[in-house]
Amino acid sequence: MKAQNVCTDTRLDTPYLLFLLDTGAVTSPFDVCLALSAGFRAVIPYGGVTPLNVQRIVMDSMLLRGPEAVKHTCFFIGGVALCEAEEVLKVVKDSLFPSFEASIVIDPAGAFTTTAAAVAKIEEALASFRLHGLSSLETKQCAILGTGVVGRIAAVLLSRLGCDVTIASLDPKRDHGEKYAIGVAEFLDNRYGVVVKSVFAPTTKKRLEVMKSAQVIFCAAARGVRIIEKDLLKRLKPSKIIADINATPPLGIECVRLEDDMREIMPGILGIGALTIDKLKNKVAKRMLEEARVNAKGVYNYDSALMLARKILRKKIRPNDALASATPKQTLCRP
Repeated sequence: MKAQNVCTDTRLDTPYLLFLLDTGAVTSPFDVCLALSAGFRAVIPYGGVTPLNVQRIVMDSMLLRGPEAVKHTCFFIGGVALCEAEEVLKVVKDSLFPSFEASIVIDPAGAFTTTAAAVAKIEEALASFRLHGLSSLETKQCAILGTGVVGRIAAVLLSRLGCDVTIASLDPKRDHGEKYAIGVAEFLDNRYGVVVKSVFAPTTKKRLEVMKSAQVIFCAAARGVRIIEKDLLKRLKPSKIIADINATPPLGIECVRLEDDMREIMPGILGIGALTIDKLKNKVAKRMLEEARVNAKGVYNYDSALMLARKILRKKIRPNDALASATPKQTLCRP
């Protein structure tokens, strides 16, 4: 693990610092840029962070600053692995104690804010198109196509919102696909306390079976992989909302464009494109970091992100609504 030194500015007694804790070998430049845009004076990135080495990083960063300056400290947990990021979160939380508290943001691979943005857009679509027989998200049949971190967190959020959720594993090359799908459902139950159905759907026929009974379809497949063709869409009945998070061609759903925002792609079927979701996701991610910077304590996760996404869509948060005065020159610390 390669640590990078903290930069200071003599004009600031207690600069806002963000420690970027990435479970991957290389820290994400997206997360660095995002943190600087949220008003942090400096970002200190660490790659290869694990539950075994993160406590030292947390303790050293806090004790040097003292109980007052530590209020201007935030820990951001990134990476691509859901379980690793959550294990690091547990250690970071346990490392904090009264008088030495700091805010913590967790968003591995941007999946928490992406999922929250998608769910909030789906809620907005349901509320806006009651003429199609749709209303609130509660009690809806939801099909999630993809079992990566976005798909899994979508299953958690939708289930907790009262939906009947089915999550589908899609990869035809996956060995023991049925067993893997069952394992995903067991994981979600054991770790998050949500009960979802799971299926292995590597073929068009299997995917159609999953989608037929769903009012909400969430495409969370791998980048650049098309899983829903136009011919399959034609075989679906109306009164459905389909959201796609894949912005890399070919898009996950044929007929859904990147900029679609509740466009009717087939009679009675509304599409939400990846760019529409991503625009909201970026607003949510920045706002979450801004709140973490100012509030100085608490954990910001997918629940926090969903609340912020809803507020932004309802225009309860203005784009230029500053939480605090902007800090001066910002710096990415280097070795």
